[in-house]
Parts: sequence; structure tokens; C-alpha cells
Amino acid sequence: MDDCWDVMKDLQFLIATDEQLQDELAQVCEILDSDQASTSVSCAPDSEEAATSAASSLLRRSSRLDEDSSSTDGVSRSKVATTLPSTLSTKRKVAAAILPEKGKPKPMRSSVRQREEIHLLRRQINELTSRLHAKETTDMTTLDMSLWERTAKLECIEKNKAVHENEQLKDAVYQQATFIEQMQRVLRKKPRIGANIMDIHSDDWQAYKLAAQVSLREAAIHAIADRQYRRMQSAFIKAGVFHRDRCLFQIQAIPQPDNSFLVEMVTHLTLDAPFRLVAAQAWQVCDGELAIDLPEGAAETFQHIDPYTVYGTLLLPHMGVQCHSNTIRKYYIEQDRHVILSRSVLEDAAVPHMSKGAVENRTMWLQVTPLPDDSNQCRFTLLQQLVWPVEDFAKEEHGLDNVVTAMKRVCFGQEVRPGTLPMAEWQMDLTKLPYPSMGAFAERGRRFVRLLKSKVNEAIESFHGQQHDTDPLLV
Repeated sequence: MDDCWDVMKDLQFLIATDEQLQDELAQVCEILDSDQASTSVSCAPDSEEAATSAASSLLRRSSRLDEDSSSTDGVSRSKVATTLPSTLSTKRKVAAAILPEKGKPKPMRSSVRQREEIHLLRRQINELTSRLHAKETTDMTTLDMSLWERTAKLECIEKNKAVHENEQLKDAVYQQATFIEQMQRVLRKKPRIGANIMDIHSDDWQAYKLAAQVSLREAAIHAIADRQYRRMQSAFIKAGVFHRDRCLFQIQAIPQPDNSFLVEMVTHLTLDAPFRLVAAQAWQVCDGELAIDLPEGAAETFQHIDPYTVYGTLLLPHMGVQCHSNTIRKYYIEQDRHVILSRSVLEDAAVPHMSKGAVENRTMWLQVTPLPDDSNQCRFTLLQQLVWPVEDFAKEEHGLDNVVTAMKRVCFGQEVRPGTLPMAEWQMDLTKLPYPSMGAFAERGRRFVRLLKSKVNEAIESFHGQQHDTDPLLV
């Protein structure tokens, strides 16, 4: 016969999936918890048998994950070899802990020990699964690929991840349709207690919302920043600055499907200083160490989550409206580049009056990379995206075009000397802006960018001054 039987392909139907193993582990933990709370001892043998079966299945699954990951690359076999002995020893410990010797009474705390062993196995399964996924990603983006091929594969991975998350969300909404209808009826009858009934979900950070609890806030801040970091490459590709050699200064207004506009500002050029020096100076401006000259009545505070993560709150009164600009800023230090990103928060439970005023919706990516042929020069890329919602109606037709023209004069100017950031002296008349709430955010953004450029230029001048002092005298 020409067709051969693919045994490995059909064998997958006999192997339990990760979801099935996780369900078995959860059931075992529930059985152990119920055995500990109950005074009856009749169910103890059944729980021991279930724990033994699930533990053995999990250990076989752990060994199989290590063997699969080791077969993809010869270099990783040594790592798996060091993992297998620990897994086998854990298996013996679990067997010794779960199966007591005959003739001896069962220990009083055996259920606690069994539950701890099961939790240990779950952690090992999660660790091995993450290692396997990381190995698959590494295999798809090997170093022998070209730049654009590796970039395309990474973009494909992110796209598949987004599609998978979207499918999971659709399935969850479909499964909970009845529950949602019941909650809607309850909330319509009792609107005052609706806020107390609703719980703070872990997915709120995806809508740029922060909870009032400290632990949830910090976790959401890091999650928002890390997601913006992953989106930077796609944003650079769309803006036309991904691995671009030539300079680019550009401002454009991009219409959105909801009739809002995305104002995109791009500054991409080569600076005459090392990339680490430029990035460190820019971070001093972003983390609040170098204060901005704020307008009268404005108040700004900074909360340092860690040395590389900052959450800033800004309140700007403008034309009788309280304007809020709360931003998350994070600094990523890598071997071949430094990245600073900033993302506005749309809702903050710690600022209850935030929803009554105007809220800024801004994203900023700043990347500094060294030139391959000169370590004393770097490529500076600053990409800002500002979203203007539908509720902010223009006072006149074609108002956004006039704003873009005015912002070009404010953001871009003549450079002091080659290798420095261009500075603009033109001032914007905020009273003539066609958008009511744009004035406060535009002025604050102008002052921030101006301070950033001036401090970076000062660092460049200081670097060349020190370099000139250390040069030997020419005779």
C-alpha cells in the first residue's frame, strides 16, 4: 500500500490535553479540601486513589513535555536531562506521600501534604508548558533569518495570539449570555447598587482602567505597559520608521471607524551622541525628575512603582473643564536599544471625578538605537498618537486640518546644529483652536516635548564638550 499509517498523528488522540489535566487537578484539589473539612473518614481512600491517578498522569505529561521540547533542538537536551531527575524524584516523593504503608494508620495531615504535592505538580506543568511555547517561538525566529522574515513571523505570532484571545472572549460571552441578561435585569431594577455589585475584573486593564486596590493597580500598570511594548513594532511599521535610515518629520490626522481622529506625530533622525546617554536623559524627563513648567492652576504628581516604571497624574483646568492626563511610563533597557513608552489611563478608580472631565488618550513610543558603524551616534525615534473622540466636536469645518498645520510649526523647527533635535519657537494660540478640550492637552504636550528636546540637546553638547577636553592637543 502507498499510504503509510502515521502512528504519531493518531497517538495524539490517546494523550490527555493540558486543559483536561488542569481540570483533573482542580477536581483533586476540591476533593482534598472537602476531605480536610469533613469529619468522616470514609471518603479518604477514594481521594487517595484520585490523587494517585492524577499525579501519575501529570508526571507522565511533564516527562512527555520535556522529551518533546528536547527533540526540537539538540542544544536543549542538556537542560531537559537536568529536569528529568528532579521530575522522577518528585514522582517518588508523591508516590511515597500518597500511598501509605500497609498496617500503619493514616497520618492526620496527609491531605495537606497531598494538596501541596498537587500544587507543586501544577506549577511544574505550567513552567514546562511556558518553556515549550518559548522554544517554539525561538524556532520560528532563528538568527539565520533575514530581518523582515523574522519580523513577519513575529507579527504572525502576535496576530494568532490576538485571534485566539478574540475567539476565547466570544466563547465566554456566548456561554454567559443568560447570566448577562439576568444581571442586566437586576441592574435596571436597582441602579444605585449596581456599582457595588460589579466586581473589579482582571481584564479591566485591557480597557486602560486601574482599580483602587494597590496590588491590582500595580499589576494592571505593568500589563498595560508590556502590551504597548509589544505593539511598538507594528506601530513603527505603519508609521514608516521601522529600520528607516533617512530622517522623517511628519504629522497627520487619520480618520477612525468611529468618526474620531488619530493624530500621529513622528520624529525620526540621527543624533550625535551614544544611545545610552540620550535614553537616560530622556527618562529623567519622563519619570518626573526634571519638572515641566506647568500652566497656572495645574497639579501633577508621580508615583514610582519601581526604578523603571512611573505612574503620573495631571489635572489641568481649562475653560471651566477639568482635564485629566494620567499616564503610565516604563523604561526598557536592552543590549541593542533603549525604549521608553507612555500610555494614558482612561479610567482610574482612585480618581472618582475623572469621568466628569476631559480625559487625554495618548500613546508615545521612544526608541534609541546605536548606529552599526559609529557607537557615538544613535538613531532617535519618537512616535506619538493622540486620539480625539467623537464627543469633542469642532467649532468649524476642516478644523483638524488647521490644527495639524499649527502643530507642525510647534513640533518641528530648525535644528541648532546637525545631530541635535530641532527646536521650534512658534507659540500656539490656544483660544483659536477649533476643538474645545484640545487646548489643555496640546499645550501640555508641547511643553513636555520641548523639555525633552532641550535636555537631550544639552546632553549631546555636554558629551562633545567632555570629548573635546579629553582629546590630545594637536601640535
